[in-house]
Amino acid sequence: MSTEAIEGFLATMRERHASEIEAIELPEGTEDYLRERIDAGDEETLSFMLKLSYLMGLHTGFAAQQEGSATRPASGPLKA
Repeated sequence: MSTEAIEGFLATMRERHASEIEAIELPEGTEDYLRERIDAGDEETLSFMLKLSYLMGLHTGFAAQQEGSATRPASGPLKA
């Protein structure tokens, strides 16, 4: 997949899910930790975090499908 395709996908998802993403409150210190990993050039940890998030999303989607859930989660402050 090209860089342009990834950027396009992320832009679309950012626009489509902006309100839901804004409602998520990551645990305190998460953004500082990310900055530290970026500054340290720790691509391995960042890649692991992305893969873990992807995997968790797959599990959530699979579980919703098994329950026959066609509804989206209620909006509001969500905590990780």
